[in-house]
Amino acid sequence: SLASSVFRREETHTHTRAHTTTDKKMPAEPALSKRPSNSRFKQQKLPAWRPILTPRTVLPTFFATGIVFLAVGIALLTASNSVKEVVINYTHCTQTGTSNSCADLITAANNQFVNTSATAVCVCDFNVTLDKGFDNDDVYVYYALENYYQNHRRYVKSRWDPQLHGLDIRGGPDCDPLRTDDAGFPFAPCGLVANSFFNDTIEMFKCVAGDCTTNKVTLRGDGIAWSSDRDTKFRNPDFTNPGFAGTVKPRSWPVTIDKVGVASADPKVAWTPAYGSSGVGYENEDFIVWMRTAALPNFRKLYRKIQGQSLPDGLYRFKIQYQYPVTQFSGEKKIVLTTLSWMGGRNPFLGACYIVVACVCLLVGVLFVIFQKQKGRQLGDARFLKWDRD
Repeated sequence: SLASSVFRREETHTHTRAHTTTDKKMPAEPALSKRPSNSRFKQQKLPAWRPILTPRTVLPTFFATGIVFLAVGIALLTASNSVKEVVINYTHCTQTGTSNSCADLITAANNQFVNTSATAVCVCDFNVTLDKGFDNDDVYVYYALENYYQNHRRYVKSRWDPQLHGLDIRGGPDCDPLRTDDAGFPFAPCGLVANSFFNDTIEMFKCVAGDCTTNKVTLRGDGIAWSSDRDTKFRNPDFTNPGFAGTVKPRSWPVTIDKVGVASADPKVAWTPAYGSSGVGYENEDFIVWMRTAALPNFRKLYRKIQGQSLPDGLYRFKIQYQYPVTQFSGEKKIVLTTLSWMGGRNPFLGACYIVVACVCLLVGVLFVIFQKQKGRQLGDARFLKWDRD
């Protein structure tokens, strides 16, 4: 019949389509490359310890932490208090033989960081009585600057480490804005950090029978820089090939870099063996100490060491070649004489922090004990369970 004929044709057509579809290969399912393996570790099925916080475990932790922190804080505070320290502010010291402030004279002469004027030479001296009992202790002499932001982003970035390592004497883009002079010659060293190199000089004399000019205290400048900086980060280029040829001194320096650490008759050059400076060029330790920028606006940098000689109590005279201006930015300059303890210099803040944390832990522990005694309950008490009966 006509209906059966149509049904047979439709069945044949459907079979043909199914056969054709079956013959085509289905695309392979992509592998899941980021799927972790079915291991106990990657599936986070390893046994785990889940502590249950109870008064019996929490309270001893508070008391133990408080006791340990209290002991450490007392030790740190005791070590800090054992450090002997004398701080001398000489920002506004007066020129020797006059009543003029050296700060005013230097500011009037030039606004640069380092004194390059032939006339603006200011020497001030003053007497200081030491009564800290330094005696035969090793004493470290620091210069301290206040309100001096060495951590300013542009200031910190303005240097070129390959140049300081002796690899590229011409400097790089980070040196800006002090990369080259007006004639295109590169500064060596370049950048703001090097240009503002501290150059006051400090001399110290012991007053004996009214004589405060003869008995000079030896201030040593060797070993004041970090050994990692001295041995790794700062290197002079080969002085013969080509050395510092084709470079010029920074704008605020009185001499070129190859004259730093070399004897000089110019009294304005602070970095000479006459003042205890050690090392030549980029390897000069005064320069290395300065190039390690400070993180805070008030900082100290090691200037000299007094070792192997007695520094008894008494009257001392300090003679300062005053050249570094700080009053333009309301800064201050200080001399710091200090000893060291097993934890370093004087730093009462760290010990005080430990003691404060210890007191807080002990106080919280005591409050928890009182609360547990007054309103404590048994762990897992079924009376405190609430059930939804709706």
